Amino acid sequence: MSGLQDQFAGRVEWVVLNIDDRDLDGIRRQLGITAQAQYLLVNEDEQIIGRWFGRLDQARVSAEIESLIQT
Repeated sequence: MSGLQDQFAGRVEWVVLNIDDRDLDGIRRQLGITAQAQYLLVNEDEQIIGRWFGRLDQARVSAEIESLIQT
């Protein structure tokens, strides 16, 4: 994911939620995050646009982010 963070630095806000941090249980429940290695793409209206599990296909995620930025 660090490659995506570098690619979109200054254009995308990245938020990392540690699954083991109990103080974050509420936001994880709100977003439907139930396990490690989940990634969400959320637009400025806080709508979930994409959700991935496990290993990321960085090219696919990059294309989705580019599409979201252009709209």
